[in-house]
Amino acid sequence: MYCICCKKDKVTPFDPLMNSGVEEDLLWRNEERNGHKLTVDNQMVNSGIIQIIHAGFGSVHDTDSFIIAICDDCIIENLEDATLLLFKSGDYNNPEEKVNESRRNFRRRKNLDDLID
Repeated sequence: MYCICCKKDKVTPFDPLMNSGVEEDLLWRNEERNGHKLTVDNQMVNSGIIQIIHAGFGSVHDTDSFIIAICDDCIIENLEDATLLLFKSGDYNNPEEKVNESRRNFRRRKNLDDLID
C-alpha cells in the first residue's frame, strides 16, 4: 500500500494463514474467524502501519472510514518534527519518556509556528 507521506508503495499487509495473499483482499478484509473480527487493523504489516481511521463529526467526511498507511521511514521522520504524534509507546523500559518527548516536540513546533505567524 502507498505511504500517505512519501507516496511510495512500501507498506504491505501480511497474513501467513491466507493462501491467496492478495493485498487488496487483506486491505478490505472484514470477516469473523474463531469469534474474532479480522480487519486490516489487527493483522500483520511489513514496513510500516496500516490502519482504518474514522472521521468524526464536524469533518466534511464525517462517518466515513479510510484505510491509510505510513511507512517506517516516514514514521521516524514525522515523529522528529511533530507532524506525527506518539500516543502510546511500545517501549517496555520507559514508555512515558517517548510520549513525553512527542509532547515536547509538539509544544516546541506550535510555539515556533506561533512566533512565525
